[in-house]
Amino acid sequence: MPEIDWNVENTRILCGLMAEQVEKGNRPNTFLNSVGYAAVEKGFKDRTGIELNKGQIKNKWDKLKEDFKAWRKKARADIPGCGKFRKQSLQNEDELTICYQGIVNIGADHWTPCSNNSTMAAAPTGTQDEEVAAQTEDVDALGGTQDDDDIEVTPSPSSGKRSARPVQGTGKKAKSCNAVLIQQAATSMASSAHAYAAKKDGKFTIDEVMKAVIACGAAYGTDEHYIATKLFIKKEQREMFMTFPTDEIKLNWLRRSYDDRHAQ
Repeated sequence: MPEIDWNVENTRILCGLMAEQVEKGNRPNTFLNSVGYAAVEKGFKDRTGIELNKGQIKNKWDKLKEDFKAWRKKARADIPGCGKFRKQSLQNEDELTICYQGIVNIGADHWTPCSNNSTMAAAPTGTQDEEVAAQTEDVDALGGTQDDDDIEVTPSPSSGKRSARPVQGTGKKAKSCNAVLIQQAATSMASSAHAYAAKKDGKFTIDEVMKAVIACGAAYGTDEHYIATKLFIKKEQREMFMTFPTDEIKLNWLRRSYDDRHAQ
């Protein structure tokens, strides 16, 4: 088979066809089944005139999955310039989300100081221990167990060498300093977690927006409600929807979004 030119349009068509098969239940595990592959082959040829085989589809599936994992990692951790996405964001994100939902581990089950997961039990032992150790090192480096002012260095009369002579004290000042530093570290972690959660969830939560979907007339089982469950995974789509001033405008927007997505 000749090599496929995976330009923007061909990739968009393939992603749409694969997502359609996943929604039809033709991805029983981590790949499409034979029915799904056959449908994608036919659909791609009908739309582009290009013949694909199962191996070519699977290879592209694997490459797109790696791109999707890298992008989702960037989206969650906000890694500046994340590799190939430095100049251009992920294309066909909605379709790829459908394709790889449930089979790509993007770190959501790992506990970090900026995670909004409140259950420490979900954290791998190594990850949690490393975070605690890092905080302890920061405290030790800043505070220590004894104030530098509590040590006076004087020359020895006999050898001329300098030796340390502790000044009498109770050590309470050092303990107080450590307590303050630990409290500051905990406050910083809580602030980071709050900021991360706000950035991730956006202004409106999925629960709030889906209640607005029902309220505008998009009842369960309708095309409008179905498309809402796909669109509002993304915070930008949720915020756009909530800017519309009336229920009628909201419902019309959902209807047009569904028609655009499923237009042949």
